[in-house]
Amino acid sequence: MVLNTLAGKTPAKAAAHAPHARQVKSLRRVLVMVKETYFEQVSKRGDKAQLAEIANQAPGVQNVARSHEQHLQTLKVVKDALSKRGIQFEEVREIADFTGNLDEIDLIVSVGGDGTFLRVSHEVIGTTPVLGVNSAPITSFGHFCRTDCNGFPKTLDAIIDGTITPIRLLRLELTLNGVPLPELVLNEVLVAHSHPAGTSRYQIAVNGEQAEHKGSGLLIAAPSGSTGFLRSEGGAVLPITARAFSYLKRAPFLGLFERGRLLRGSVAEGGRIAITSNMQAGKLFVDGEHIEYDFPRGARLEVRVAGADLVAYVHPGCHSPYQMEATLLRLPLPRFISAPLAAVFTRISKQLSCIGENR
Repeated sequence: MVLNTLAGKTPAKAAAHAPHARQVKSLRRVLVMVKETYFEQVSKRGDKAQLAEIANQAPGVQNVARSHEQHLQTLKVVKDALSKRGIQFEEVREIADFTGNLDEIDLIVSVGGDGTFLRVSHEVIGTTPVLGVNSAPITSFGHFCRTDCNGFPKTLDAIIDGTITPIRLLRLELTLNGVPLPELVLNEVLVAHSHPAGTSRYQIAVNGEQAEHKGSGLLIAAPSGSTGFLRSEGGAVLPITARAFSYLKRAPFLGLFERGRLLRGSVAEGGRIAITSNMQAGKLFVDGEHIEYDFPRGARLEVRVAGADLVAYVHPGCHSPYQMEATLLRLPLPRFISAPLAAVFTRISKQLSCIGENR
């Protein structure tokens, strides 16, 4: 379900792509999207064995109970802060549960982690801004979360008085065999064999230049996703407000002295990437492991910048520390200089939020 007046239609091209979107003039109604914690999932299943392990803080689940309590406390803070300011709000677990008119909503608050924020991003088209609140920092990175339990009231006041404004986050549109897929990509799409050990085979064309690839898959990332999976694989981090997207071939299979073509790069807005599958059991994984599509031999995927950005309260400079890191690692600095600099950049990244790998 895509929420706004454009539901069911191809998103119209945004009128402007300035990094900063319009600020909220007033907050009258807020939609609060709340994640379901792992503890709640286990309780709903009635898994007594797992609940006992959680109670005993067994390895692997030792932080589940604490994370759940932290989440509940954050949700209470969010609802109390909204109530004290006279702001009407509706709490939902799934965006599809909201039966009202999104045009009447002034702000969507995502209470959870990056997964919750990504789910919101897949459902919303239009200019209703989204604010991510990291509800359980003990277990959540919160790359897209501007604030947490401690900072939410102050952040809410800053939104009300216009001290902070939302920015536009570029999303990618995927077209599979001529049919646009419903999800707009905020992080990345992974083109790969369905089995992790399988060879990913496909033909790629970037703005008309072509090559044939074998390897462990292809990552195509929006700027917001360039600090996550792409960075982990050695890709370059883009500014979060960039009007381009990146691609990176994972573990390319190359012959002796073969250099390969179209193994990595970026595509400016207006350009496109086309991939044709040479795999019997290919897959497309959209923004993580929860959304996937079959990509069999002969199937064709086209990737381009979507016509609808996500409007969100994310710090526009939150990718700067990662870009500084890349510059620092390229410099021939001795350890006694590089280590303190790395510590400084880490502190800066925490102050700017957008911490961690958004997966």
